[in-house]
Amino acid sequence: MADRLAKLFAEIHSRAAQVDEAIAAAADAGSLERVRDEWGRLRALLAQQDQILDDFASRWRELSSLSAFLQTHSEREKQRLARELHDQLGGILTPAKMDLAWLIAHQGDDPQFRDRMSRLSAMIDQGIDWKRRIIEELHPSLLDHLGLAAALRWYTDEACKAASVATEVRVDADVGRLTPDLEIALYRLVQESVTNACRHAKAKRVVVSIERADEGLRLTVVDDGIGIEDVGRAREQSHGLAGMSQRARALGGTFAVHSTKGAGTRVEVFVPLAGASGISSSGRTAARQ
Repeated sequence: MADRLAKLFAEIHSRAAQVDEAIAAAADAGSLERVRDEWGRLRALLAQQDQILDDFASRWRELSSLSAFLQTHSEREKQRLARELHDQLGGILTPAKMDLAWLIAHQGDDPQFRDRMSRLSAMIDQGIDWKRRIIEELHPSLLDHLGLAAALRWYTDEACKAASVATEVRVDADVGRLTPDLEIALYRLVQESVTNACRHAKAKRVVVSIERADEGLRLTVVDDGIGIEDVGRAREQSHGLAGMSQRARALGGTFAVHSTKGAGTRVEVFVPLAGASGISSSGRTAARQ
């Protein structure tokens, strides 16, 4: 598609130049006839260009719609799987832990038996902890129960703690509760940005903010890391940035990355809220941090 457009644009420019030359040299009826012929061919090329652009726009809309559907479907499948793991594994590990506690309480004086029970208890605790971590990675339960601000604060603390990165999360009180799809999309955008800052940018501080602005929401993630030398090239080569950009477009919003080598990175996302479509009717609780 891009090659066809480039070839067509080159031909149109060539034809236009020929028309200009013919008009400048027109001095008789024969010359004017040639001008009309060239103009007719140019109009045909313009019509072909319009058709290609229409096809391109149609395919772009289809791909964008498909990408948005796949992202939404993926998040809902993750949520379903998280609930199933919680119910099924919880139904296995919790009774096992209770029965083990009963055995430990009624154990004899055999030190070997006591040591084995202690190891088994520690293994069950480890399994419960891994279950919780897997479930939270699939779908953060805090997002459903306490809202976006609490979920973002928990994630940034957890993600940056090991790297000793200071974090700050600011969510305007008037943001309130949003629709589930919007909340999880904003959460994933912050998740990707914070992960990049902590793992790759060598940042010492990360600030996340969400505020109401211009009939929508503005999300910014700022770090003081090493920055990006060539943002344009990074966007072309990074699937993470491409995925973030697509998430923003799927919400009808915009995505931008501003960065200078050695001066940190600033990620900006704006998501429009058409009327109250992005606001959940189930709660307007302030989410200030």
